[in-house]
Amino acid sequence: MRKTLVVAIVGALAAGGMVGGATIAFAQANVVKDRQENRKQAGAAMRAVKAIIDAKGPTSGAVEQAAKLKTLEMAFIKMFPAGSTADSKALPTVWSDWAGFQAASKASDAAYDKLAVAAGSGDQAALAAAFADVGKTCGACHDKFRAKSN
Repeated sequence: MRKTLVVAIVGALAAGGMVGGATIAFAQANVVKDRQENRKQAGAAMRAVKAIIDAKGPTSGAVEQAAKLKTLEMAFIKMFPAGSTADSKALPTVWSDWAGFQAASKASDAAYDKLAVAAGSGDQAALAAAFADVGKTCGACHDKFRAKSN
C-alpha cells in the first residue's frame, strides 16, 4: 500500500512537471506574440506621427503617439524571459548582451520624450528631427538585436 502511494505521488509530480513545462512553453509562446503585437502597435504609432509630419498640420496629435510609444517601450523591455526565442526574430544577443539591450531601450525611451516635447512645441521641423532620431534608435536596436527579414 505504501509503495503504491509513493508511486502514485511520484507519478502525479511527474505529470505536474510535464504540465508545468508545457505551461512555461505556452507562456513563452504568448510572450513572443505579445512582443510582436507590441511592435505592431509601435509601428502604427510611428506611422501616425509620420502622417502628421507629412500633412504639415498641427503637431499636437503626435504628443499622444509619443506617449503611446513610451508606454509600449516600458512594457516591451519586460517581454524577454530567457529562452523565449521560438518563432521570434530576437537574436541571442538580447540575452547575452542584456545590458546593451536595456541601454537600447533607454535610448528609445529618451527619444520618445524628445518626440513628445517637439510635438508639443508646434514646430514642424523640430517634430521631423525628433522623429528621425526615434527612427535611428529603432534602427540601432534592430541592427544589433533583431534578425533580418527575408
